[in-house]
Formats: sequence, structure tokens, C-alpha cells
Amino acid sequence: MGGGNVVPAKYMKRFCLAVISIMLGAGGMTGCTAYNAASSPPNPDAAIRSAVGGKEAKYDPPIEVTMVNQSYGSVSFAEGEDMNANRWRTYIKDHYGIAVKTLWDAPWDQLEQKTNLMISTGEIPDIFLVTPMQLVLLNKAGMIEDLTDVYRDYAPQNVKDVVAEAGEEALEAAMIKGRLMALPFTGYQKETVTIVWIREDWMNKLKLAGPKTMDDLLAISKAFTERDPDGNGKADTYGLPLDKHLGFLQAMFNGYHAYKNIWIKDSNGNLAYGSVQPEAKTALAKMQELYKSGQIDKEFGVKDSAKVLESIGRNAIGIYFGSMTGGYTLADLTPGVRWRPYPLPSIDGKPALLQHALNINYGFWVVRKGMERPEALFKLADVWLKLFYENKDDDLYETYNSDQKIGFFTQAPVQIYKSFKNMEISAHLAPLLQSGKPAGAEELSKLTPEERLNYGFIQKYKAGDQSYWKYHSRNGIGGAGDIIGEYVKNNRFMPDQFIGVPTSAMVQKRTFLDKMELETMIKIITGAPIEQFDQFVTEWKSMGGDLITQEVNEWYKNK
Repeated sequence: MGGGNVVPAKYMKRFCLAVISIMLGAGGMTGCTAYNAASSPPNPDAAIRSAVGGKEAKYDPPIEVTMVNQSYGSVSFAEGEDMNANRWRTYIKDHYGIAVKTLWDAPWDQLEQKTNLMISTGEIPDIFLVTPMQLVLLNKAGMIEDLTDVYRDYAPQNVKDVVAEAGEEALEAAMIKGRLMALPFTGYQKETVTIVWIREDWMNKLKLAGPKTMDDLLAISKAFTERDPDGNGKADTYGLPLDKHLGFLQAMFNGYHAYKNIWIKDSNGNLAYGSVQPEAKTALAKMQELYKSGQIDKEFGVKDSAKVLESIGRNAIGIYFGSMTGGYTLADLTPGVRWRPYPLPSIDGKPALLQHALNINYGFWVVRKGMERPEALFKLADVWLKLFYENKDDDLYETYNSDQKIGFFTQAPVQIYKSFKNMEISAHLAPLLQSGKPAGAEELSKLTPEERLNYGFIQKYKAGDQSYWKYHSRNGIGGAGDIIGEYVKNNRFMPDQFIGVPTSAMVQKRTFLDKMELETMIKIITGAPIEQFDQFVTEWKSMGGDLITQEVNEWYKNK
């Protein structure tokens, strides 16, 4: 299986026909320690050897698997290493009997184009990463393996667990006509949903309690706007952040059970576009009220998110809609200031659901049609999970993940991300932090190296070093990790229900419709009659929205 594999002419013909079909349907879319790869890397101890599967998981004799990969540049390699001679390739061959040969690599922003060119030549590797559109095209052409049975019979449980954790829609996105055609490159969209961050010093000064409802949150916003929380005697503070692209509006929408720019299920079980639903009108009416009362910067319409962060940095805004790592951003913007994280509240007794995009990173891992050992894909995903996420040995971590100078983990040929890694850190540290005494060696040995590192940073914060507050804000007791845990426990997620490739009407109409949506929402927030929302919905439907909705539901019923 060495080198690229020439696709049979019949498959190339089918691929070209598939490209033509979809293109026409879319309206004509077009300084570290040197490393000797030949030498043996550090051997894992018995526990690690057991964790990676032992001899029973190793091909004997070894097999060769060709790939193409994304590249990360010099950040990936020590002196003497390259894309084929490096510690990950050596480890995989020694412990799994897989000799990975990378034919070429490309930066993320060039990967899609270079992959398209590769496919057009008929030379494809055994395993490679593709976009959703490329997955559809390759399947139509019969160029990739059906992995349904292979996944069921050979995928290790840890791989299946990570895929399941990503949400059922992630696996569904890799299925075509009920057959699994790829392994989703699972992402961390769920862990980056909205958490509300509020300045602790302003709350203490104004004697405000944390918000439990949307009304509570808006009362805090009003107080931050009107009661001079910074004590300078000027009316120069705002409660809420908002930018010209309305990125921060998503949080307020979700608090009103509205969902911006995603597709949701309606009461009839059909898919409907969230931005044109009645709940969006209610949320916009409230935003207009907040704008008129001065709780939103009057100049938000000309400021991008970076400018909003600048306003936070100069102590002008006291509420921030961020992710569970928001404390890291805020620590840099407002040194010495602590912010408290809170779950996003709702306007009524029904919990707010947090919207997110399809929980994948870039796309899908596919296997060339006819590859003799397609299950090798799942073994490569397994070794990634074992070394990157599950390993508890410091030496292995430094060798294969990072020595704080080079990100060796980027050498891994196949990656899938755990959806809640940072939340798990909080859960694993909680018993130790709640005990009130320093953790012993045995307790620390049960943590991963990253967890031990975070535990040490939080202990330094608790000892009085405020420069470590950001670590506490994410993984300490009462930190953002606990909030994500609550979201998971109560399933407070609203994933985008449309996970297919863009429909033909989307390609032709979406840019115009998105522009009309943005302009209308800004006009309403800044004072236009709320009835303009109804006019917008009518125009959205007549100018392509109804056709897009029809195509989306055709996809939904036939997926």
C-alpha cells in the first residue's frame, strides 16, 4: 500500500459526474532537544502499555498506511524531525505495527484546495481528512469505504465514547443513506457555549446578588449603567456587550428561547430557521429597550468584537458573554479584577438552551475504497486518545504532547477531540479541592499531567497569588467548569439541526438574506419600529427563505 493509490477510471468518472451534478445544483459553485526518529522513544510503563492495547493491538508484520495531513509548521517538530520522521510515527509503528507515510501536508487554510487537486488527479491516500462537501462527492463517486460494520466491530470503546459525547448529530453527519462513510473529527463546540461573566468588584460595591433569572441579569445591567460602579462620577459604563456583527446577541437570544442563524425543530417536527421565529422578535424588542436606556454602547454598530473587548479592558462594560475559558480573556483585559461565572438565565422558568454549531472540527476522516485494513483508522484514533487524553505519565506527556516549547501532539496523524475535556478537569479536581488539605502523591498520580498542572496553579491562587485566578475561574470550585457540568447534566444544548452541505438555494441566496437579517436586527435594536421584524420575515421568505426551508426539509426527511 505504499505511495498514493490510483483510483480506477470508473471511480474517477463517477467522481467527475458527482462534481458536475453538485456544482450545477449549487448554481455554479465553484530550540528544543534534538530527536533521533530512528532511536526508540521512551517506553511506557506497564499501565500505559496495557492502556494502548498491548501486543494484541499490534499488526505483525507491520502494515503501511498512506495519508495526507494538516500541518502546523515548526511548532510541531524538534530538531531532526519532519512529517515522516518523528516520535509519533515511531511510537505508532513500535506499538501498533502501523507505518504511517505522509505523502504531503498543508496548512489548514490550504488543505481543502490541495485535497481537491489531489482527488482530481486520481491519486488518493489510504486515510485522509475531508470537508463535508468532499465527503458527499467522494461517496457519490464510490471512492471511499463504507465504515458501518468496521466501526461497529473494530472501533475501540474510547473512540465510540468520544463520538457519542459529541452528540448524535456528529455521527449522523458522517452517515449517508444510513451508512457510516467517515469518522467525524469531533470538536468542542459544546464546551464553548455561553457562560455569563460578571465583574465581582462592581457587584460587591453595589451589593448585588448573582442572577438566577433573565430579569435578575438585566437588573444588574441596569445597575452597572446607572449607579457608577467604577466610582469616577461619570456616566461612562454599560451593562451589556454588543458588536456590529451581533455575535454577542446570541446569548440574549438564547435567554429568550430564540436561536440566531441555526435551524431548529418546530412544533410539527419540521426544520425552521431560528432567526425568523416569534421568539426572535421578542428578544429584539427587549434589546431595543436596553439600547434606549443606555445599557448598550450607542456606537456598537461600528465596533467589532475586538473593540468590545477594548471597552471591557478600559472598565466600561461589566457583563461579558464568553465561554468557560472566558476568565483567561478577562484576566488579560482587566488584570487584578475577578469576574464571576454564571449559567445563562432565561426569561421564564424554562431553562435556556445554548445553541451551537455541528460539533465537528473541520470535517471527517475517510478511508480509500479498497484499503485492506480500514480498521487502522480507528487504531490511529485510539493511540491519539491514549497519549493525548488518557495518559497519566509526566515523561510521556512531555515526549508526545508538549515540553512547553513544542506541541508534539500536532504530529498525531489522526485526531478527534473530546467534547468536554476542560469540564472533566474540573470534575476530577473537585474532590481534591473540596477536601481542604493538600493532595497526596497517590491522589495526584490518578490525575493527568494537565490536571496536575491546573491543580498546582489553583493551589497557588488559593495561597494568595492572584495571577493564577484565571485557572481557578475555569477549574476551581464554583468555576466555569462546574457550569458546563450543569449544562451537560440537564442537557441544556441546542445544536443546529441542519448538518448537511449547503443546498443550491443557500448558495444562491444566503449571502443576501444574511445581510438583510443583520441590517434589520441592527435597525430594530437602534430604534426602528418592531413591526419591521414582521416585514423582514415576509421578505426573507419571498426572497429565497421559503425555498431554502423546503430544501432543508427535503434533506432532513431523506438523510
